[in-house]
Amino acid sequence: MINADFRRLEAANSAFVAQETAEGGPAGRRRWRAPVIVAALVLGTALLAAVLGAAPRIGDLSPEGASPEGAMALANVLADQGVRVRAVDDLDPATAAPGTTVLVAFPERMSTRQRDALAASGADLVLLRPDERSLDTLAPGVRTDPIELPEPTDPACTLPAALRAGPVDLAGAAYTTDAALAPVPSSTQRCYPTTVESGAPSAASLVAVRDRGRSVTVVGDATPFTNDALDERGNAALALNLLGAHPDLFWYLPVPPPAEPGQERSTSELLPAGWIWGPVQLLVAGIAVALWRGRRLGPVVTETLPVVVPAGETVRGRARLYRRAGARDRAAAALRADAVRDLAARLGVPRGSGTGAVVDAVAGRTGRAPHDVGTLLDGPVPADDPALVALAGDLDALRRAVRGDADHGGAT
Repeated sequence: MINADFRRLEAANSAFVAQETAEGGPAGRRRWRAPVIVAALVLGTALLAAVLGAAPRIGDLSPEGASPEGAMALANVLADQGVRVRAVDDLDPATAAPGTTVLVAFPERMSTRQRDALAASGADLVLLRPDERSLDTLAPGVRTDPIELPEPTDPACTLPAALRAGPVDLAGAAYTTDAALAPVPSSTQRCYPTTVESGAPSAASLVAVRDRGRSVTVVGDATPFTNDALDERGNAALALNLLGAHPDLFWYLPVPPPAEPGQERSTSELLPAGWIWGPVQLLVAGIAVALWRGRRLGPVVTETLPVVVPAGETVRGRARLYRRAGARDRAAAALRADAVRDLAARLGVPRGSGTGAVVDAVAGRTGRAPHDVGTLLDGPVPADDPALVALAGDLDALRRAVRGDADHGGAT
């Protein structure tokens, strides 16, 4: 009987380990920890890159911006020279009359209405790295040239502002003029050429043209106007001569208005530049995790156990562990569960009927009171070790009684 008790205790221990594994033990949590951390890091990096890429840098080319990309220093110097600087985000053609200068910091941000309004004004224009649509409307005949700009060069033109400045930091876009303008009129100046062919510049980083009685200067880089580079080379001289020709300067920082009829933009056009790299990073990380987790396993390796432990010693060792832990509740539950399964199978009680059906079947077969059988199969936890041993003995006696009755009934 003692050996049977030990076997039942071993079964209870195995059930306890299985329960801990099913509920997500430490081993299960450690197995998923690395993939979760990698996925969280990749997702956080992608979100951070998207937020930083989408958020505009406050102060870029603003006359009130004190950051290296701002233009507060240039605005202050112009004010000291008597130029009234007014920052605007939209422009009324009636305000920008002849005798004034308009600096357009971000021409690509203008809507069609804003470009048309600026074209209708009579002010002199300075466009910083304009796009093709702005060139078509505001500087007819000027086109971008896909060429790599060299290091700062001499002006190589007769434009007074460029001659006074000398070499400047212009490393952005390059521009050229239509073939219809060749030979280049004297009113068109191409300064800071990228290459020279047959004595004439093929493309330049600064182009000045005359359009409808006013001057339009196209500058391929905003660096000379920023706080960080204003005091280098001839940047300050170029910026002051281009913007200080008239007493009034409109510092135009366009803010796109709501979409006009026919000017609606698609969802992809509203997304910030570089947004595609976030999903690409997630896709690469997902493929890496899939390859890592789905790698092919090698053949099973069999190892010789260093020590062979007899089953009897294993049972006794686990029994001592149960006794040391005082786990009488688990031991009693295992003993009762094993007895209920055995009795249900012997008496033909269907699975899932519950302990009550087994109690009724046992009471009907043995003649014992249902209350006594119920207390034995589903009663309180033994108070001490002797009570646990007594419970094991009573359960064995109940099994023998059922087996004896069953055998007797079968013989009859």
